[in-house]
Amino acid sequence: MKHLKFLALLALAMSAIFTSCDNDDDVWNTTGGGKVEMESPCRAFILNEGSMSKNNSNIIYFDWASGKVNPSCVFTQQNGKQLGDTGNDIITVDGNRMVVAVNVSNYVTLLDGYGVEKSRVSFESYKNLGQVRSVVEDDGIVYATSYGGYVSRLRIQGDQLVYMDSLRVGDRPEDIAEEDGKLYVTLQGTNYDDNRLAIVNSDFRTISYVTIMQDPVKVYEEDDKIFITGYGAMYDNPWGVYDPAKGTYTELGHASAIGVGDDVIYTANSVTDWSTHATTTTLGSYNVKTGQTNANFFKNAPAEIATATVYSISVNPYDGRVYVATSDYITDGKVYVFSDKGNYEREFSSCGLNPHKIVFLK
Repeated sequence: MKHLKFLALLALAMSAIFTSCDNDDDVWNTTGGGKVEMESPCRAFILNEGSMSKNNSNIIYFDWASGKVNPSCVFTQQNGKQLGDTGNDIITVDGNRMVVAVNVSNYVTLLDGYGVEKSRVSFESYKNLGQVRSVVEDDGIVYATSYGGYVSRLRIQGDQLVYMDSLRVGDRPEDIAEEDGKLYVTLQGTNYDDNRLAIVNSDFRTISYVTIMQDPVKVYEEDDKIFITGYGAMYDNPWGVYDPAKGTYTELGHASAIGVGDDVIYTANSVTDWSTHATTTTLGSYNVKTGQTNANFFKNAPAEIATATVYSISVNPYDGRVYVATSDYITDGKVYVFSDKGNYEREFSSCGLNPHKIVFLK
């Protein structure tokens, strides 16, 4: 009897593990009113940039629990039209919706958790703002950078995305992050010679600036700190951290791409020798709490990563898995999956060119 009881408890535990992503049947709808059936709430969406002016950006859906990939553009399947040129950013809202910024087509769109478009704001109506680049959301407000020098506010009202206003922050703002009511914006400058991080106060009027590396690109928030990557004056991919509490910026090393997990920054530095076109990539991690780096975090990584260009790193907040995406700028990208402990698990095609980012829903 004890043996049977143990087996029953074990079966129950295993069942809980494999069904932990499932919602109540009354809540979860496999299509959500769209055309694409999704087997479980464990949805992930890859934004592939495509090639500039080719109108081949797409969004690929996969089930992050089973690993099953839908190779067709879910945006096109759900909405009967192309995403546009060029998909530059994607974020989650409320854990079950998405906002996408499309650069050359110049709009920001609100999608439901199945990829169905609910509303969009075209920046073509606001010519002076320039082309939209990156987005972040806080408390129902989407903040979008655009190359004309602005950060714009878009309010989410139900299923509608409504333009509010804009604030000029500097020349060629690229990426944006939010922390404690403040916005942190990387400024590249007209000639890619700026070396500042713009900090927009919660009043959306007051702006201060911090000196960082030249030509900064990406900015992320983790554990009340702001992490930045950029090209640098020497094109050597510096990355560093700005501590708002101390008002200090510290360079941490070299990384062409980073991904942010729970108190951990995952790094990749891809360096190409343009005389031979040979690329060398090193992977690692950085513990935000301790400040320690680990060059051996990624274990049993396929050998081809060491000679590939890592285009992006994304982290699943629900299980800690790390997705390292590579690109050769010509063929569909590859996505390599590692556990939260750094163990290599599998790989699959991104089903599109230049995988920019992966977001996860549940």
